Amino acid sequence: MNSVTDFPWEKSYVVGTGTVHTGPCVLHSIVLNACETLGTVDVYDGIDATGQIAQYVLLGASVSYQGITFLYDCEMTTGIHMVFTTFVGNFTVTYH
Repeated sequence: MNSVTDFPWEKSYVVGTGTVHTGPCVLHSIVLNACETLGTVDVYDGIDATGQIAQYVLLGASVSYQGITFLYDCEMTTGIHMVFTTFVGNFTVTYH
């Protein structure tokens, strides 16, 4: 297996509120790449903010420019939608 070409996860770069993926999938990880303003990020199993909140990432403890990976490997039945509240920064979300 070649770890570069056989990477099984799709990835999306997320800079604000919006739908990351539409359809059933497995949410593998959310990587915090940068944080400029502290806040919260809600991750919904859905294509908008009316779905079930699957994960809640609280980024209020510290500002770090080191990457932080949140590993989930959880089933999302409808999709992945993220809502940024006060938070300014960006993530890489991996899913399959």
